[in-house]
Amino acid sequence: MKIQKLQECDLELFYTYAKEEKWDIEEIHIRSLLKTRPDDFFIFYKNSKLLGYVVSLKQSESFGFISSLLILKEFRGMGYGKKIFSFALKHLQTRQIALDSVLGQEKFYEKFDFKSYFDVNTYIFKTGQVRVKNNTLEVVDFDKKLSLRGQSEYYQSLLLDKGVTYKTIKDTPDSFAFLFAYKDGYKITIKTQDINHGATLFFALCQNYESNTSIYMLSTLQEPILEALVQALSMTKVSHQTRMYNKILTQ
Repeated sequence: MKIQKLQECDLELFYTYAKEEKWDIEEIHIRSLLKTRPDDFFIFYKNSKLLGYVVSLKQSESFGFISSLLILKEFRGMGYGKKIFSFALKHLQTRQIALDSVLGQEKFYEKFDFKSYFDVNTYIFKTGQVRVKNNTLEVVDFDKKLSLRGQSEYYQSLLLDKGVTYKTIKDTPDSFAFLFAYKDGYKITIKTQDINHGATLFFALCQNYESNTSIYMLSTLQEPILEALVQALSMTKVSHQTRMYNKILTQ
């Protein structure tokens, strides 16, 4: 089995195989990750034939994340999934490792001592279904100097992408949100510790779209502000995965 670093020129073929698996691909995220962490994307070959892919991210010295484990159909049932996943684990060394398992695949990861901890849910909101009240909070657009301050290299790359629309609460840079094209609509990510800020940012980003436009948002029970927003907007759950860890670090 030959292992190479995945290059930008390999992405289109990866997207093709991922879509065959009905994965919801977020190309903007993948582009930013590949740009900022190129040593964590891998492509595998068997006798010069494409075998599969995996992303094994070293997010910090103590934490890693594994995603996009994909084995081509002709090589399934031969043990390559275990081999590639073992390679991804070795790449992350002694880090705490997380992954999001699709429903029904948890037992595969349990063989590697991963345990399920909580659901990662994707919700949908249709624009026009909630009337927006006037809000005194002022929202401002992306400002390169202010908006990138304190952000990780990955977030800086992501927010500079032309496909991303960004908003923040004036004078509160820790409360921000961004949106990009996704599936049949758009996906929004909100970072805030204030429910009013979250709601304001949500509608500021969505207000210019036609009625019945699909807005997707990911949330977990570990994010009470987003969960409260989901409830307030009567959003509908459309999919979920299981967040799994190999170990939980204690303080």
